[in-house]
Amino acid sequence: MHIVSALKCFHCGEICPNDTIRLNAKYFCCNGCLRVFDLLSTHALTSYYTCDINPGKKPSKHNFDYLNEPSFYNRIVSFSRNGVSKAVFYLPSIHCRSCLYLLENLTKINPNIVKSTLNFGKKIVTIWFKEENIRIGEMASLLALLGYEPLISTDEETDKKSTVTAQQTKLLIQLGVAGFCAGNSMLFSFPEYLGIDDAGLKHLFGNLNIGLGTLTVFYSGQDYFKNVWSHIRLRKITIELPILIGILVGYFRSLYEIFSHTGAGYIDSVSGLLFFLLIGKWFQQKSFDFLSFERSYKAYFPLVVSKILAGEEVQIPLSDILIGDHVYIRNQEIIPADAVITRGESQLDYSFVTGESTWEEKVVGNSIYAGGRHHGEIIEIEITKSLDQSHLTQLWEQQPFKNSYQKSENWENFANKVGVYFTIGLMSLALIVGIYWFIVEPSKWVNACVSILVIACPCALAISYPFTLGHGIRWLAKLNFFVKDIHSFERLAQIDTIVFDKTGTLTVHENKEPSLHLSRALSAEEWSILLTMSNQSTHPLSRQLKKYILFLGGKYVITQIHVKEFVGKGIEALYGGIVYRIGHAKFTGNIAHKDAGFIQSETQLYISIANQAIGHFEFPWLHREGIEHMLSQLKKSYQIYLLSGDKESNAGTLLDWFSDPSTCRFECSPMDKMNFILDLQKQGKKVMMVGDGLNDAGALKQAEMGIAVSNDHLHFTPSSDAILQGDQIMHLPAFLTFAHNGMTLIKLSFGLSLIYNAIGLSFAIQGNLSPMIAAILMPINSISMLVIANVGMNWKGKQLNHKNKR
Repeated sequence: MHIVSALKCFHCGEICPNDTIRLNAKYFCCNGCLRVFDLLSTHALTSYYTCDINPGKKPSKHNFDYLNEPSFYNRIVSFSRNGVSKAVFYLPSIHCRSCLYLLENLTKINPNIVKSTLNFGKKIVTIWFKEENIRIGEMASLLALLGYEPLISTDEETDKKSTVTAQQTKLLIQLGVAGFCAGNSMLFSFPEYLGIDDAGLKHLFGNLNIGLGTLTVFYSGQDYFKNVWSHIRLRKITIELPILIGILVGYFRSLYEIFSHTGAGYIDSVSGLLFFLLIGKWFQQKSFDFLSFERSYKAYFPLVVSKILAGEEVQIPLSDILIGDHVYIRNQEIIPADAVITRGESQLDYSFVTGESTWEEKVVGNSIYAGGRHHGEIIEIEITKSLDQSHLTQLWEQQPFKNSYQKSENWENFANKVGVYFTIGLMSLALIVGIYWFIVEPSKWVNACVSILVIACPCALAISYPFTLGHGIRWLAKLNFFVKDIHSFERLAQIDTIVFDKTGTLTVHENKEPSLHLSRALSAEEWSILLTMSNQSTHPLSRQLKKYILFLGGKYVITQIHVKEFVGKGIEALYGGIVYRIGHAKFTGNIAHKDAGFIQSETQLYISIANQAIGHFEFPWLHREGIEHMLSQLKKSYQIYLLSGDKESNAGTLLDWFSDPSTCRFECSPMDKMNFILDLQKQGKKVMMVGDGLNDAGALKQAEMGIAVSNDHLHFTPSSDAILQGDQIMHLPAFLTFAHNGMTLIKLSFGLSLIYNAIGLSFAIQGNLSPMIAAILMPINSISMLVIANVGMNWKGKQLNHKNKR
């Protein structure tokens, strides 16, 4: 039977491997998608498919029974009363309005679900359910069946989210208070602006303004006091110092004018300034609620493990395993802690930890280490070290792994650099003008000094900075380049050296035609049998072989063939009395090919027919699309290096794109990579590291800018400053240029702000700046910065988006 390559799954839209899975003239790529469609049809929810074309996701078979354990139950269920409980799940695969329709109609699928609501922005579904009739694990499994597998966070990640939520709530309250006070203080200042000469009204409104201003300065602006004080203790001057000076001088000058009945003060301008500043902070904070940039090695491990207790298998939280415990590890599962194999054999893949793309064979009695991925049949291991004492944990004992604020503390951003000179210049000007007027006309010196400190406050830079860079982050996110915060965006614009990891970053498995190393040609019948065998396995090499044979026009053998898979070894089939095998060299009776340039066991698929070794197919690691052009573009402006945990023989033609062999290093351990970055920094380099695995985590932390490359940004990636989707790495030069444009726009905004300040200072120096002029200039200055940030970055963002789509 031929594959019907033009046939797409009605549920998820993926190509169907054949036309055998069908229902009512609708074709499906797997039984899972068919089951979901049947479930929705049974409960009259097929309107799901009218919201979007092929809206579904492939269902997951993940078992969530462990959520019924108290340690997980209490984390998910937030309320319970009269037999009805409330559970909250985070669903990262939510993507369209079909998801909203289905997840808010869960009551039709299971009557024990009382109500369900979806927060689309935060990707959170809240479910009220009858606890006696349905358990938490069943609900999670139902969501996974529908294609929305819940992501269960560790306690550490949950605590971080709670902290962030509390900070966001506090900021919103401060912002609301500042907005309320700013609006009302402007209203109460109108009598002064309009020249209404009513002493009683002025007195009343003045006192009300004092109350509003006090609330704004000391509640909404409390973070400026804390930040300035902490930096003063470190003997550092930042942009927040002159801002706080301007706010306090304006506030106390206002108190003096209102109490002495000599003027209306600057309360409205001070409140408005704080309101705009807090909007910028909120805009900066609202980057990505659904992404986690601060991930430790623990996020790589499962939440539960299968412990053997009194001969029975029980699910326990990972944190509860102890030295001496016996644990089952199944195919594709992660080794949770250093251990010894007590039963079975394993092919261990440490590539995510070490960067080396080879597998290691392990048998009974061999030691194995945390972080390796097991390939093969189920094995039993005995834990020899706790999770916190494992080999993998030692990496995180280094300071760059532990201190997530190291980069921010050691990096002088543009705003703070300007803040140092601006503060010195502002205080010097106020001092000089004050001395001048004290000598010439003593009655003016106080007013002149105060006016200078108020009108020359660098609020425009403080406003432009978060808004401009915040827009930059938003545009990059549209292109699947997620930058952690505005400080990371600025560091992106200032790096001069780029270090690349190889495996998984610059290279990927190629899905096209393999090279053949066979001792003889295969008949059409043999190709068909190999196709049928490869169709039985989900192993990446089997899937690539299947695609290749289908491309050649192969047909499936659908009768009189018996296929059996030996997990971790290969597939065996019996057809016409002849035994066929595909898999590892040892399993098929072949001699492993050891020529330079081949990656053993990860790219070679061997075959044997009638117990005769025939040879192998080679599926090489090849370069990501556009890598050569990307590297050539970057070399014009940056120094580039290649670091890899793999062997040099596996680099292939990649070395041709690095002009100097000394810029490429191989067989690097995680510590080697981190120390290499550190050596570059000691030379004064500002380094960006681009990697994908745990072996790159130290380097990603140490570098000024760490970019984690991932094919699925919602799943595990090492802790980093940015997450870049793998197929977007070719656009890295354009992203760097866009970051440069953002910083240029900020500098232009600052230049325009200086013009406004010059106008205001021309009045302030004369000692006759009125509240009216301050009330006009300060808001215009702030609003101008917002307009420039919005228009400028949107213009550049649209250009970037257009280039990347070509």
